[in-house]
Amino acid sequence: MKIIQELDISRPTHLTAAFVNQQDDKLKASTEESSVIFDRLVDKLAKDMENTNEDIDIAEFDLRDFVIKNDAPLPEGQTFDSILEKRVRPTTNRRKQESKILITNSIAFMEQNDYKMQEITQ
Repeated sequence: MKIIQELDISRPTHLTAAFVNQQDDKLKASTEESSVIFDRLVDKLAKDMENTNEDIDIAEFDLRDFVIKNDAPLPEGQTFDSILEKRVRPTTNRRKQESKILITNSIAFMEQNDYKMQEITQ
């Protein structure tokens, strides 16, 4: 934005080759910096998704362990695993899928902005 503001307040007579090249160099540097930041964010989002999935799996295991240890009565013909499969896993799988979609959309948004920044500097 600072570069755009500098161009906006400049009179056409001040747009020398040196000034334009200087602004172009600033844009290129900004694009390179944003690419590095983008890569870091993508890595962090992927790690966050992995951690979220692990947290969900741990919570599911803890729930199963708690139910088994407390010797909860089971309805006829059911097992702890069948109850978890029917009642818990749909929610945990949905949460994992929602997390994946959110991160995928975030990455796509960042890629789109990165692409636009590269278009500006070319």
